[in-house]
Amino acid sequence: MAISKGPIEKPRKFQHVYKDDDGGESIWKYDLDKFPNGPISVEIKYPVGYEKTLKKKQKEAKLEKSLSVLERAKLNQNKK
Repeated sequence: MAISKGPIEKPRKFQHVYKDDDGGESIWKYDLDKFPNGPISVEIKYPVGYEKTLKKKQKEAKLEKSLSVLERAKLNQNKK
């Protein structure tokens, strides 16, 4: 039987690194002395070229949203 020599202390400062399927990376930094309920900061690192494609998609969505009902119907017929 093993004899314990006292309580094991958990680290008060640590970080978790999450890697996404699209190549992005999130680093969640914790400091339990400053804030015990969650991370104190989150760093998000995107892969090269990701922000360009994201802005392009946002621009296309905005344009599509601003189209009238008639213009949308014409686009849907052209796609079929």
